[in-house]
Amino acid sequence: MEPRFTLRQIRYFLAAARAGSVNQAAFDVNISAPSISAAISQVEEQYNIQLFVRHHSHGLLMTEDGKAFFAVAKAFYDHAEQLESDAQGMGKTISSIVNAGCFVTLAPVIIPLIATGFARTHPTSRLSFVEGHQAWLLGALRDGIIQIAFTYKFGMGRDLSFEPLGEVEPYCILPKTHRLADADRIDLKEISDDPMILLDLPKSGEYYLSLFDIAQISPKIAHRTTSPEVARVMVAHGLGYSILAMPTRHKFAIDGTEFAVRPLAGDLPNLCVGMLATAETASSHTYNCVRKVAKTALANLLLPS
Repeated sequence: MEPRFTLRQIRYFLAAARAGSVNQAAFDVNISAPSISAAISQVEEQYNIQLFVRHHSHGLLMTEDGKAFFAVAKAFYDHAEQLESDAQGMGKTISSIVNAGCFVTLAPVIIPLIATGFARTHPTSRLSFVEGHQAWLLGALRDGIIQIAFTYKFGMGRDLSFEPLGEVEPYCILPKTHRLADADRIDLKEISDDPMILLDLPKSGEYYLSLFDIAQISPKIAHRTTSPEVARVMVAHGLGYSILAMPTRHKFAIDGTEFAVRPLAGDLPNLCVGMLATAETASSHTYNCVRKVAKTALANLLLPS
């Protein structure tokens, strides 16, 4: 049921009950005497009760109904004040558990750095990570499963807030025996006839293919995978080349086989890495704490935006 009174009316009633005088109550709460009288009259009319007996010589005397109403109203107002205090405190403290998501290809590199920095800076809170592809992260943010996502800047929608942390350059990985394994840079046109192993995750696969559109060529896709490790292993075993854009450029596949890592030639766009959240979360104290940790943790890993 919707309450028919306001907190202001309750406050003015309590002041009058304590002071025993409209004028004194008005002085105590720094408001006009007619405002005090009006608040009392409005409550009495709403509930068809008499809270006070008015005496010119004795001021305000509470009736039995008034005394009963005072006890309940005081408890209610005390709870309201406590709620206000607690709510203000929440805005200045970090959540005890922060649920975060991370794009799957970034996770092995940035999760340990951010989680370690957060644990050191905020030992009484816990940053819990889950990794996923872009579509899952967007849905998890909107459904409240996670509060923050660390991901690339693509396909995020206007209802979410993205804050850049830095950039990563796309690069090429090749078999060690490839003719261009020792080249200074790889021109995509030079490998357009070679078999490509496409890292085909939602949205990121589109980015890799867009690089070929910029170069005005079409790759010969021999294999598709959603796993960076599978792409590396296949390249290391001579099944083709791949294009990746990740913060690290290690040269060994998961089975220990080595491959070559070469930068790309041409004016190709970098991928922006950042924090994604709802507008409400992005304005919170918790978000600001995580952002500060992330910027410090990733400062030497990402290129400036």
